[in-house]
Amino acid sequence: MVAERRNVQIVVVRVTGGWCAEIPHLRARRSARTLTSLDQQIRELFAPDVVDLQFRTGDHVLDGLIAGVRVSRRTARTAQEQVRELTARVMARATGLTSRDLAVLLEVSHQRVHQLRQHDIPDG
Repeated sequence: MVAERRNVQIVVVRVTGGWCAEIPHLRARRSARTLTSLDQQIRELFAPDVVDLQFRTGDHVLDGLIAGVRVSRRTARTAQEQVRELTARVMARATGLTSRDLAVLLEVSHQRVHQLRQHDIPDG
């Protein structure tokens, strides 16, 4: 299972003319005209998996929705990693089963099982 490693919290605020990031960890502030540019600046400072960005757009409802999407995406990535690991273990252990049987067991197509067997890719 993938461990949650986020520990650098950065608040990104929409301001007149662009975006501003408060980086308490470095006692720094970065700003840019576009969010894409600001994101790039942040990525140059930190690895993406250690940063927890919190957005303040000026619309509290939108901010909450964005936070929900970001949490859900992290949860989905963690779940997908668990699927990969478990699928690899099943594939390694269930060598006597047919592709079609494994497809039913793993809830994937028999073609996907064939791909996994051919390429030894541990992906569900």
